[in-house]
Amino acid sequence: MPALLHFNNVAIDQADALSFSIAAGDIRILKVASHEVKMEIINLALGDLAPANGEISLQGQPLEATRPGMIGWIPGDGGLISNLKTWENITLPLWYHNKRQIQSTEEKVMRWLRALNIDNRAWEDLMSSPAARLTQEEHKLAGLLRGLVLAPQLLVVDAGLFDELDDALRQMWIKVLETYVSESDYRALLVVTSAFTSLPWKIIE
Repeated sequence: MPALLHFNNVAIDQADALSFSIAAGDIRILKVASHEVKMEIINLALGDLAPANGEISLQGQPLEATRPGMIGWIPGDGGLISNLKTWENITLPLWYHNKRQIQSTEEKVMRWLRALNIDNRAWEDLMSSPAARLTQEEHKLAGLLRGLVLAPQLLVVDAGLFDELDDALRQMWIKVLETYVSESDYRALLVVTSAFTSLPWKIIE
């Protein structure tokens, strides 16, 4: 079986070339030199940026040939649209990729909210709030939920997601992401960071 994600001699920041593979079931951390390089790699992995040199493939196919929705990402700050409600932000990728069915979407969201120990009252308040009114932690939570609900094969995470969380919450989010990957034979997680991290996953050498 080909690697789920494969970078083959991909030019990074007009200087270095990067090669690595991630198999289905993997959770890996890629540590890079700067915030700018981190964002470049995230954009390359998402297919939003084409490599100047080298190749990127998903399940053995060129990245540009893969089906929309197979790769998702969780920004460090949540990446929400401020004039949309939280619910709209979370479900927007499902609309975009024609995956949104009201009942199944609600079931998916509720499932992950339960995994994150969020009760019904808090859920109702959070989902009805415009993103502009959310706390930093709630922005991150909504971004996490959006990635989980889309259910892509490859989930790319900006390690900044875990910054400024208390330890109990951080550990819960780590566990939820591990659960997400373990539930399918065709999922993997790539965490990209430009700083020291104590996250428990293996660093790509």
